[in-house]
Parts: sequence; C-alpha cells; structure tokens
Amino acid sequence: MDADPSHTADNAGQLEGLLDRHGWRLKFPPALETRFRSHHDNDALRIFRSSLVYLALLYLVMAVTALTVMDWDSVGAWPFMFSGFALLIIAAWRVSYSQLIRQRYQQVVCGMAALVVLLAVINPMLEQDPEFRTLIHIGGVFAVVVVYLGLSLRLPYAMLAGWGGGLPPLYVAHSLGMPLDWVLIVPTYFGASVLCMVLGFRDERQRRRMFLQGELLREDRHRIATLAEELSRQALVDGLTGLANRRQFDQALRREWARALREEQPLALIFADIDYFKPYNDHFGHQEGDDCMRVLAGVFRQQARRATDLAARYGGEEFVLLLPGTGRGAAIQRAEELAEAVRACQLPHPRSQCAPVVTVSVGVVSAMPDSGTGEEELVRRADQALYQAKAAGRNRVQFAGQDPMASVRVPPI
Repeated sequence: MDADPSHTADNAGQLEGLLDRHGWRLKFPPALETRFRSHHDNDALRIFRSSLVYLALLYLVMAVTALTVMDWDSVGAWPFMFSGFALLIIAAWRVSYSQLIRQRYQQVVCGMAALVVLLAVINPMLEQDPEFRTLIHIGGVFAVVVVYLGLSLRLPYAMLAGWGGGLPPLYVAHSLGMPLDWVLIVPTYFGASVLCMVLGFRDERQRRRMFLQGELLREDRHRIATLAEELSRQALVDGLTGLANRRQFDQALRREWARALREEQPLALIFADIDYFKPYNDHFGHQEGDDCMRVLAGVFRQQARRATDLAARYGGEEFVLLLPGTGRGAAIQRAEELAEAVRACQLPHPRSQCAPVVTVSVGVVSAMPDSGTGEEELVRRADQALYQAKAAGRNRVQFAGQDPMASVRVPPI
C-alpha cells in the first residue's frame, strides 16, 4: 500500500470540518459530492426494490378500502386512473433490474415519482361523491409521503417530482375553470408537501453526516493500515543505512535456502567488514562514520541487482549480500566488484593500515544446500572466510575453503 500520510491527514481534516459545519447547505465539494451520490444511489436502489413490495401492499389496502366505501352508481373514471398506480408499480419493478436505473437512479425514479403525484392530484378531480373525494385526497397524502421519504430520492429530485408532478395539473384545471376543492387540496397536497420537504431535508442532512462519518472512519482505517505497514517495514529495515536489517536477512536466508534446496540451485553469501572502522570513527567522529556507512550501503544496494538479491546490514560495520542461484565463479566476481566499488568511493582513511581510503574485507561462500545441513552453515563458512581475509591483511576477497595466501587482494592505490 502506497499512501501519503499528509494527504490522508488533509482528507480527515476536510471531513471533520464538514461535520462541524452548520447551516442550510447540503452539497459537498465536487469530488466528495460525487462519491456521496454514487454511495447514496447504490444504497437507494436496494431500498427501492424492497420498498416496491410495501407500496404494492399499501396499494392493495387502499384499493380494498376504496372498493368498500365507494358508491358504484357514481364511480366515474376513477378506477381507471387508480389502476395507473398499479401499472407504475409493475413498471418500477421491471425498471429496478435494468441498467438504466443503475446509471441514472435519481432521474428515472424522479420521473416515475412525478407520475405518481400527477395521478394523485388528478384522481380527486374525477370523483363526484364529496365523501369519497375526501378519501382520495387523504390517499394523495400517502403518495406525497412515499415520493419524499420512501424512494430515497435526494431532496432536489424529490421536490422536482412532488411539485413538478402536482402543480401543472392544478394550474391547468384552474385555468380551465374546473372546480377545485382547495379546502382539501391545501392541507393534503400542499401541507403534506411542505412537511415532507422539511423531513426530507432533515433526512438527507442526516444521511450526509453518516456518509461523512463513514468516510472519516475509512480514512482512519487507511491511516492505521499505512502506519502498520510503515512500522512493519521499519521492523525489517536498518534505520541508519536503509538496507535490510538482520531480522529481514535471517528471514530471506531461510526462505532462499529452502528454495535452493527444493530447486537444487546454488546459494551464495558475501560477508564484508569495513577495514579499521573504529580508528576511522575515532579520527573523524561518529557523524562522519555514519556518513561512511550510508555511502557503503549505497554500494551494497547497487550490487543487489536482481529482485531475489538482498543487501543487508548484518551488525556494526558488517554487511552481507545474499545471492540466490549464484555459483562460485560468479560469487567471487561479484565480491571483487563490490570491493572495487568501495575503493572507487575514495573515502579518505588516514588511520587505515592497508590503504589510504576506506576498504572492505570480504568473505565469500557458494554452496548447494542439502537436507543434512542448515542455512547457519552457510553463514558460518562465510564468516570464517571473512575472518581469514582479515587475518591475511584485509582489503581482500577470500573464498571459503580457499588458501588464504591465494585470496584476491585489491591492488594498492
């Protein structure tokens, strides 16, 4: 996981600021608003499908109630208009599984909701019986409540459906001189619309706050995961040099030993020790000594050329280079290149007894793992070769088992 802690902190600060914000404004900054709408519509579609079941039951209850109390002698065209609600419920059920509603939930549902309100407003106009007309007006309240609170429409779309579906037929009827029962229209359609607008604003504000809290929680989880990853990385990395530390080297050695044993491939290990490093520290100071270690760490890092190679700080002024699939000849060559690269850094070392610049003594081993020995044997032989290189005068490469007098010494400057 690659994360910028400062970016995460900025996001968290923005989210906390929005949570603390007061006022009437509902929209977020553009990027966050886009995420909210996507999140909201995904949830809304699931709620919409389950709501259709309850709407169908409500429709049946209202139909049975209406059929029970209505005067069949003055039925008029109302049953045909009322059946429109059934057709809309069926159409909504079919549309709820289409690709269109997944992409345009608010627009599609807003259009169907506007038709619901349109039917709810027109229905009372078609009924002559005053008592039954009152019942139809009351039923219209249910339609308004469903539009604003039952379909998970965002407030602007709910208002567009509620007013856009209801006001035009009222305006047309009034313009044509049709009788309108304003005593019922005002408390039912208008009253329910205003009340539901207030409740819809409250609900959307609450949904937005819950979304912000969820986003803040996600940012916190992301930050915790990033910190955990960083701590895990630091547990395997040497703080001074940035190379793998002893723990990571031990893990890699066990893993590569097992793989080399399984694939019957050689495994090489290079041990290197900075020559006369204590006198270097005594002469230049520990700060210069740390800088020297960092420079040499860069040399070792460059020598880990393959993804499976590992350069590590073994401890103190000792470094190791683990080379899977590397035989004796290639291992010696890499060790010689390493020693030469250290010399090429030209770090002055007036206290060295083997060269005027910083040098390393190198022990090398390459072996075919077998089940009778463990990876510790590889480390022991490489360490022994390093000891022989130091005993033979330092500033040289010593292969395990090789005659120390035949070890490769870096030419003097």
